[in-house]
Amino acid sequence: MSLRDRSGYLNEDTIAAIATALGGTISIIRISGPQAFAALRILTGQQEYGSAPVVQITPRHVKRFQLIDKNGTPLDDALAVQFVKPKSFTGEDVVELHLHGSSYIAIRVLEILSENGIRQALPGEFSFRAVRNGKLTITQAQAVADLILAANENAVALALEKMGGSQNRLLTQLADSLRTLAVLGELGIDFADQDVDEVSLPKLKERLKPLNEELVRLRDSYDRGTRIQDGIKVTFLGLPNAGKSSFFNFILGEDRSIVSEIPGTTRDVVREKITLRAQDQMVTLRLEDTAGLRSSDDRIEQMGIERSRKSAYESDLVLFLIDSTTVFTHEITESLTQWKNIGEPKAKSIGVLTKTDLLDATQLKQLQDQVFTFGINQWVSVSSQTGHGIREAIQVISDHCSKWVSRGQGEILLTRIDQVESIDSALQCLARASMVEELDLFAADIRQTLHSLANLIGETPADDILAKIFSDFCIGK
Repeated sequence: MSLRDRSGYLNEDTIAAIATALGGTISIIRISGPQAFAALRILTGQQEYGSAPVVQITPRHVKRFQLIDKNGTPLDDALAVQFVKPKSFTGEDVVELHLHGSSYIAIRVLEILSENGIRQALPGEFSFRAVRNGKLTITQAQAVADLILAANENAVALALEKMGGSQNRLLTQLADSLRTLAVLGELGIDFADQDVDEVSLPKLKERLKPLNEELVRLRDSYDRGTRIQDGIKVTFLGLPNAGKSSFFNFILGEDRSIVSEIPGTTRDVVREKITLRAQDQMVTLRLEDTAGLRSSDDRIEQMGIERSRKSAYESDLVLFLIDSTTVFTHEITESLTQWKNIGEPKAKSIGVLTKTDLLDATQLKQLQDQVFTFGINQWVSVSSQTGHGIREAIQVISDHCSKWVSRGQGEILLTRIDQVESIDSALQCLARASMVEELDLFAADIRQTLHSLANLIGETPADDILAKIFSDFCIGK
């Protein structure tokens, strides 16, 4: 985003955006700013831009209007709601238009507004204004974005708790403790020659430990928080024709990956997301079907294989698939060789024996005896042709992943990398405070800790930092 675009967040002009996905039954357009009510009068053909008010609506009541194009022709039969500042989402005058779902109508309304000086909102600009005007904290605004993206009940519950202020309460207590420390440090400077034990540097440093532990716990919660919010990364790994794409498609319930008897058909990572139920809770998985592992002189295939290895190292769970019919060929040895070359993912893997419908019980037992040399503790047997074992395999995968999405009642989990960066910066400040030998330096480091946590503890940071935070929101929110 350019500097010019970022500066748009700092303006106080009137903005508009489509707040719903195009092509649905209803389109909602949100307008916020000093000319929001004038915009409604323009769209209903009752005034030119900037003239005296004509339209009368009781705030927060729905009223029906016919929207007019600039040539006087009807555009839509719509509903409108007015919110008078400061009693609105943004703290400004706001109009919401409820249109019929035509993409043309919604886009045309935005064009008419633009022709009258009302610009399209930047990503997250409505939420930005809500924070700037004190209607939401940053963490609550980010929780709105999290709720929109939530793919399972755990993610919804986590986002709603944050919107309700549970995270804010914890962080407010933490901030109050830091402010108290800063004040005591500054007070200790004034009484340095009177040997007051309560504000001595050693005593103040003792109070850092629980604060440091709380910040570390919050930072460490990020991995679980993102797994709840974004999903658990699961990589499908194995030789070419091991049945990876067939199993991948079966789990999804659709032909997402191309299945072929030709080795090397999958050249790149194919990604999909699915939500499953495990142990009475929902688990969202980010599935990645990868290129088959083998020695190859094909440069393009080599690139695909390297991406397969990278996916395995970065994943939370590796499903290593073996074609069960290779029990009688050299390919079982090749599977073991390729698996040993992977190395690190062994500790986070489940083995999957595919095409088991082609083996009898004796042959399957032979194969199971061989695969224990891979060092994988848990194996499942499946057939994507008959469906045998698929349900059981999915349950094993879901149950394995459920440990990453469980949380205690009311437990706060971080879901944003900027929050982690803030806490890392704060921890560095506390580390310095624990090492200094002067009270004035101690107090300064505590103040710097508070500054690092500004976007977490309810203090509004500089506008350019706000703009960076909200620039990855969707337009209309």
